[in-house]
Amino acid sequence: MSGRGDVTGAAGQLATMTSRAEGTAYLAPWPLRDLRELAAELGLRGVGGLRKADLVERLVEHTIGYRLASTALRRR
Repeated sequence: MSGRGDVTGAAGQLATMTSRAEGTAYLAPWPLRDLRELAAELGLRGVGGLRKADLVERLVEHTIGYRLASTALRRR
């Protein structure tokens, strides 16, 4: 790990967050290298050429966004 991000604990941190904005604020300061490492750990593919902002968005959607959407569908 090169800097700000704690890749090993990130999935757990993201799991406790209740909004996409919170996840974005958490990941935005991370170096691109750590974001790519996190994406690999979470099983995201095809993110190697993404810009940092796009990668953060994909990570947030893959974790928090997916959970929020699943919860909303179950409440219907």
